[in-house]
Amino acid sequence: MKVAPEYAPYPQAQPPNYKRWLVNGAALLGLVFVGADLLESVKHGSSYWNILRLLLDVFTVWGVMIGVAVLWLLALLLRVLYYRFNWHIARYHTNAATRVQHTWWTHHRQKVGLIESVLLGAACSSPEHRQSLFSPEHQPPVPEATPEGPAIRLLQILGRDVAERERHLATLLALQWNEQRTEPDVVQPVCCYWQGSLDAWQAFVEQMRQCCPQIQLPEQPEPWQGMQSLDAIIDRLHGAPWDIRILCAGCHSSPPEAQSHMPAGEAAVLWWLGPRGRVRLSRGEWFAADAESLASVAERVSQQSELKSSAPVCVSFSQPDMPPLSVLDWNTRQHLQDANFGALQNLEAMIVQTLAAWYAEQHGVPCAWLANDPQHTLALGIVESDHADS
Repeated sequence: MKVAPEYAPYPQAQPPNYKRWLVNGAALLGLVFVGADLLESVKHGSSYWNILRLLLDVFTVWGVMIGVAVLWLLALLLRVLYYRFNWHIARYHTNAATRVQHTWWTHHRQKVGLIESVLLGAACSSPEHRQSLFSPEHQPPVPEATPEGPAIRLLQILGRDVAERERHLATLLALQWNEQRTEPDVVQPVCCYWQGSLDAWQAFVEQMRQCCPQIQLPEQPEPWQGMQSLDAIIDRLHGAPWDIRILCAGCHSSPPEAQSHMPAGEAAVLWWLGPRGRVRLSRGEWFAADAESLASVAERVSQQSELKSSAPVCVSFSQPDMPPLSVLDWNTRQHLQDANFGALQNLEAMIVQTLAAWYAEQHGVPCAWLANDPQHTLALGIVESDHADS
């Protein structure tokens, strides 16, 4: 979770009650006058009273009253100064807290542009399939029956070895990206992130070297850490020159498991990110069950995107180990992706963000997403189309 900073109000002093101070001051002067008058009226007395009368000869009654009045005014002045200093400190504290919160929300609402995206799965292997995935008439792929359990597989890839299938997935991902690329000029990525095995990355690099030798990819990419990596990318691209690019990609093939709540799946995904794009990915939020309610996290997601109501559409994977998602004011069942992609472990979040980006671009409305994350049990966010580029 990413909780906005909250500050308790600075304790404020009560303003001085001037009416009470005037009454008390007048009463004090009256007591001094009455006391002096009583002393003056004493006819007989001890030497003690003689000494007092002697002092009264030196310091007249009016002198004493003036001294008392000066002390009273000094006390009142100190009380007013205390109140004014306290008021200014409280105001400074409030303004400083507001600036910190504004800075936090400004940073939290920063986004990154998704310029190009590629998604390969049994239900989606080309850009032409984007529209059909959100159609009510869409039919999910039929899981393949294997001795180990059901699996949703790409028909283009043969064999059962998971590592080998992931290398083939990476090769197909490179081929599809080269076919889909829309930028006429070749721009070198300043950084590359990869979700998956190093062998699969090397297969991707080798195929890109053959398809587009102008793009130089590193032998060792940065590991994709989900929300943590997306935060770092947004920080790096915010305010960067328009031609700065970052590559994020990954592939995964899950081994079949008879006891799994959904079939084993496989998919490959790629993002070509820049400061601006046709859609914008947000930092998103993550859920910590022991610290905050899921409804509070969802509300902060809407605040992050400055939405007055929930996003009309949510792309998600089911979360059987999480609290009931019905507490969310999101339609998490309409575009559930379990039957389209199967179990994808740490690749889920990239898949649903890609699908949410497609929906936002096609329909021009914000689209929410919900999935697990490599670093957190549950992550969620909202993708928006960039109206400035449309």
